[in-house]
Amino acid sequence: MKRNYILIAISCLLLAACSSGKKRLEQGDYDTAVYKAVNRLQQKPQLGKAEKVLRQAYTLAVNEHMEVIRFHDNMDAMFKYDKMVREYEMIAYLNAAIRRYPLYAGLVTLTNVQNELATVRQEAAMAHKLEGERLLTLDNKQRARQAYHHFVQANSFRAGVVSTKVLDSAQDAGTVNVVLEFANNGRFFRSYNTDEVFNTVRNNFKGTRYRFMRVVEPGELDGAPDDIIQIEMDDAHIGGVDFSKNVYELKKEDVYMGEATTDSGEVVKVYGTVTADYIEYCKTINSRAQLMIQHLDGNSSAVHHRQLFPSTYCWTQKWATYRGDERALTDSHLDFVERSEPSLPNPEWLFSQTTAPLVARSVDFLRGRFSHLR
Repeated sequence: MKRNYILIAISCLLLAACSSGKKRLEQGDYDTAVYKAVNRLQQKPQLGKAEKVLRQAYTLAVNEHMEVIRFHDNMDAMFKYDKMVREYEMIAYLNAAIRRYPLYAGLVTLTNVQNELATVRQEAAMAHKLEGERLLTLDNKQRARQAYHHFVQANSFRAGVVSTKVLDSAQDAGTVNVVLEFANNGRFFRSYNTDEVFNTVRNNFKGTRYRFMRVVEPGELDGAPDDIIQIEMDDAHIGGVDFSKNVYELKKEDVYMGEATTDSGEVVKVYGTVTADYIEYCKTINSRAQLMIQHLDGNSSAVHHRQLFPSTYCWTQKWATYRGDERALTDSHLDFVERSEPSLPNPEWLFSQTTAPLVARSVDFLRGRFSHLR
């Protein structure tokens, strides 16, 4: 009985596969109908319904693609061949799918579009190449970047139609030179290693792999840079030590105290309440820092954008002592009791902890400002 159920289930799946191809045909989705019919015939060759769907759907699909091709061919659009390439490719994909069915030759006469596809690919490649060459003559970085993308598109239609030399030339013409400048005008910042913050930001930003961005050092270029990024430590403060002391009375009931003998001579366990004064100490140092970033035009020095990045860091250490019965303390209390009074951290270490978040936030900000140059 179980085997019969399996056979019925398989039959239903096969019928669904076949009918789905017919349904797609009736809905006007001719390409999908072809693919479904081919898949069905690979499972069960010479299935009459699937063969009928394949013949009808293929003819209608090819006619539909050819109609779109004729429509675009009659248009006076610069990149009409891109769309024509796509339509011829769709026919080529159908042909490739049908060839996977061994008996297709006696069933469907395929429309060979390889020559036409090669022709429109060539036309599409030349259209993008010519547009790229035109854009390059405009002597504008944005247009040069557009030219580069047109050259890449041209090579996608016909490999090598645009040389590597021309591609490199377009990339170079569209590349934005960005200079990073660092300032530390506040005298009280000199006790902190602000150069470490600046160097980390610079190294991370220089490691950004954007195709049309070059990060250079001040004075590295012969002429003016395209953009200037000014970074300055706008604020840096390491606070004093805040000390606090708190005393808590701890009490724990039903603590085993020992044994006692009753008047009747019976030995019993005795439970009672224990107490202790828990003395908690705390040292805190609050630090703050703020980084300022300005994005300036390299030629006019006009400020495009100014951003402040604040950061804080709180160093806190606790330890404790107690007076009384240790049994009144929890494991957490005992953990602090075992700690000794901590030494104060080095101010430079505190500064590095305070400024660490500024590096990631600054680099993310700069990458966002130039993300259009990817």
